Amino acid sequence: MLRVLTAALLCASLLPAVELEDHVRKSAVVGSATRLALTADVGSIRVEPGGNTVEVEVYFRGDPPSQAEFDRMRRDFTLDVTQRGSDIQVVGAFHKGWQPLLAQWPSLFGGHAMCRNWECLEYSSWLREVAYRVTVPEKFSADLETSAGPISISGLHGQVGARTSGGPITLKGDKGNAMVHTSGGPIRITDVAGDVDASTSGGPILIERNAGRVRAHTSGGGIEVRDAMGAVDASTSGGGVSASLIGQPKEPCRFYTSGGSIDVRLSKDIHADLDASTSGGRVWTDFPVPPGDSARELRAHLNGGGPRVVLHTSGGGISVRRAD
Repeated sequence: MLRVLTAALLCASLLPAVELEDHVRKSAVVGSATRLALTADVGSIRVEPGGNTVEVEVYFRGDPPSQAEFDRMRRDFTLDVTQRGSDIQVVGAFHKGWQPLLAQWPSLFGGHAMCRNWECLEYSSWLREVAYRVTVPEKFSADLETSAGPISISGLHGQVGARTSGGPITLKGDKGNAMVHTSGGPIRITDVAGDVDASTSGGPILIERNAGRVRAHTSGGGIEVRDAMGAVDASTSGGGVSASLIGQPKEPCRFYTSGGSIDVRLSKDIHADLDASTSGGRVWTDFPVPPGDSARELRAHLNGGGPRVVLHTSGGGISVRRAD
């Protein structure tokens, strides 16, 4: 009998935990508000246009050791939605579940750690997802911040700010200016009408069909800018740079990499002063310009000259081509 009981207990301990889900929802009447200001200590954030109110839902998913543990996690979380002046302020936070980083060391290796300021959530070993899903009036601006998780924003008409300490950032179809930063992850921005300032401490950047000025910087990864209509300033500390400009820039453009090649396509009718140089490679162009004194440098007036287009790489080749 004892052997049967021991075997039963052993089998129960080996059974996988049951996945549990829950969510909390709050809303706010817009009134005179014009901006969403959301701060999450951990979790992904997705913001989309909706009706005339601000709707906030936070989803939790995990495989806790027990229902009681899941309920304890839920009681530790609060979601506050208030209006202050022109802002709808949303704050989501855990309170008692933070432990020193070293106490959650096993979770770090498991790939599920949710951390901030040298502390990690004790629920990290089983909490798989904390996700904010928000709808706002499309006229709204948005300022978003999370310590751990991706951020996605689409279809807003106002200005956008987004910051995450770890995760990708995606913007699509926004009408205003945007400033985004991630401490670790890729950035993808598509069809934004305003100026864009995008930076990441580690990851590639892709910007497509941007109508305004573009500034893109990564400390480790490639940069690709497709069909830009305004001036471009793109720099990376490690990776290649690729860009195509379909309009006539009214301001100088700059393309720089510490280690990689640069490939730029310009309108065949562009008026620009080209200044290209490489410390380890060759400079090539199919624009009709006189050859330079060195294969590593080329300075020329394209179609009579105009704003400067500066390209430099410390290790790689440079090509400047006419767009089809």
